Amino acid sequence: MKKRLKNNWLILIIVMVGGFFRFYNLDWDLGHYFHPDERNIAVAVTRIHFLDQLNPKFFAYGGLTVYLYRALAELVSAISGKEKWLMEWGAINLIGRYTTALISTITLIIIYKLGNRVLGKKYALLATFWAAIVPGLVQIAHYDITENWLIFWGVLITLLALKLSKNISWKNYLWLGIALGLAVATKITALAFLSVVGVSQIKGRSWMKLGVMLVVAGMVFCVFSPYTFLDWAEFSKSMNYENGVVSGKYKVVYVLQFEKTIPYLFQLKNSLWQLGGIAILGGLGIIIMLIWAIKKKKWEYLIFLSFPLAYFGYVGMWYTKFIRYMSPLLPFMIIGEAWMLKIIRRRSLTGYRILLVVSVGITIFWGLAFLRIYQKPQTRVLASEWIYQNVAMGSKIITEHWDDGLPIPLGMNNPGQYESVSLTVWEPDNEQKAKYLATELEWADYIFINSRRNYGVISKLPQRYPITAKYYQRLFKGELGYQKVAEFSSYPTFLGIIINDDLSEETFQVIDHPKIYLYKNMGRFSQQELEELVR
Repeated sequence: MKKRLKNNWLILIIVMVGGFFRFYNLDWDLGHYFHPDERNIAVAVTRIHFLDQLNPKFFAYGGLTVYLYRALAELVSAISGKEKWLMEWGAINLIGRYTTALISTITLIIIYKLGNRVLGKKYALLATFWAAIVPGLVQIAHYDITENWLIFWGVLITLLALKLSKNISWKNYLWLGIALGLAVATKITALAFLSVVGVSQIKGRSWMKLGVMLVVAGMVFCVFSPYTFLDWAEFSKSMNYENGVVSGKYKVVYVLQFEKTIPYLFQLKNSLWQLGGIAILGGLGIIIMLIWAIKKKKWEYLIFLSFPLAYFGYVGMWYTKFIRYMSPLLPFMIIGEAWMLKIIRRRSLTGYRILLVVSVGITIFWGLAFLRIYQKPQTRVLASEWIYQNVAMGSKIITEHWDDGLPIPLGMNNPGQYESVSLTVWEPDNEQKAKYLATELEWADYIFINSRRNYGVISKLPQRYPITAKYYQRLFKGELGYQKVAEFSSYPTFLGIIINDDLSEETFQVIDHPKIYLYKNMGRFSQQELEELVR
């Protein structure tokens, strides 16, 4: 009884720590919705009006979260008496963020339960502690995006499948069907969870119960994402586009960062940013666990591994490799490391103790360092404050297309007090491009580089963008007459140690802590001089 009570208290403390990390400063962008997916979700929520208008007209994600956020917005609006919760994107995003932070916190309990089945209580607690503070899970919990939900459903469905493999009762089949239907209603990618269901059926089949479960899943999906079928033409069009983007068929500008990246290796490298050192032992643990499961015929391990292996095998080969796409794998990699430590302990107590101390120490350090990002003002806010204080009203400024413009509205100040153009840096390079750049550079007083979203990619594609790549090169060297007057960064920091994450996948940095450069036109070069410099 004492051990059980102690165990429950430890779980409670870990979940509370994880909740603190997830709920800390959810309004980190002061309602300016810098995540593009958050903007898309907010727009979809504003389109819903119960019960006469239920078509979100947005199909990259399912209807479940859109309806849920609308229902919560209606409730908050009714309680507060303020309409902003129904129409303002920033307010809707805040509702979504609080919801995903809650779901992410609840997921910790399920991670513990899943870990307990695979590892036992001691190592399940260790895995849950890691999951509570690793940056990969903490960061996405600060965004209103569906990956938080996919992580939740992935862990829950795996747990339910393990229970089903032990007891093929109607109740277990029905619960699994409901969870699967809700998962697919969240995002169609959740069909990958069928791999777990399939493997769980190998040992003990009940085809009739399986058929009923799939029918239940389909019915639940239809209830919570009905316009997948009611507006099939738009859904199909959206899926064709999304599939074209992730496969590389449609190389739109916001995925060109993945040119020349190596499938699987790129994702594994970026998992180090999400998990720190856990990524190495976690990945190794999954591989050894698979070998062990096959040799020993450990069905529980095979069920546990079915989703992460199938998902990584499929998603890992995509052309588009946003770091968030690998988020559903993180709990499994974390449990994989805990399992690896358990195996090492049987063979070398000294090695186990060393690895345990190093793993826990690095994870705590990396988690606290990353949390510092949300303890400091967002760099776009700091840059905007500097602009309003130092750049005269009516000044001519250049911002960049395909990026959030600067300055952002703050208090009584707004971007409208400046003349501005959005430089279309992604247009094809040709003679007209050189003249266009030179014309805008001659005209402007300032250039504001909001993040590495544009220059970080174009600079690596000099054959495709020889003129624009040279423009960035000369701008940063001060050879275009523009001098850097301010720079703002917010790297993960702890105990005075700064972790430069400029080499991470773009979206790990540019949404919540981008590096910003502000340049002032000191040289006042002529159009002809500028055109010669960028050719």
